[in-house]
Amino acid sequence: MARTKEKAPAKERAKAFLKAYADTCNIRAAARKSKVSRQAHYRWMRQYPDSYGAVFKRAREHAGDYLESVAVERATVGWLEPVHYQGKICGHVTRFDGGLLQFLLRGLKPDVYGVQRQEISGPDKAPIQAKIEIVFVRPGDNSGSPPQ
Repeated sequence: MARTKEKAPAKERAKAFLKAYADTCNIRAAARKSKVSRQAHYRWMRQYPDSYGAVFKRAREHAGDYLESVAVERATVGWLEPVHYQGKICGHVTRFDGGLLQFLLRGLKPDVYGVQRQEISGPDKAPIQAKIEIVFVRPGDNSGSPPQ
């Protein structure tokens, strides 16, 4: 039996993949959860950029917004972590992700928290001229003058 070319993505499979992607924000996990291969997803992206591709693009933007909100919450609100004493939970402590906060600040305020670059230039912002001189010295010659 010859394999026929797919004319349109099976709507149920495509919907299942997009729902799984919305839940996981990850293509590999969405493929596993929906039982739709990643290759099918990428094929649909190529074959149907105006329909399936546009819907996936919106889903990806929503996933990005969701992940950003989670990152902001972890950096600013934090999460509770149990404190153990002699094998028993005796309380909780709030933890924050300072590295994530730094990353968010670099993105939102690059002029203040971004990587500072210093440019060095010559007079009137001209390039700096440099001269490198290589001197070969014979072993045992302590005169310091170059050979003739």
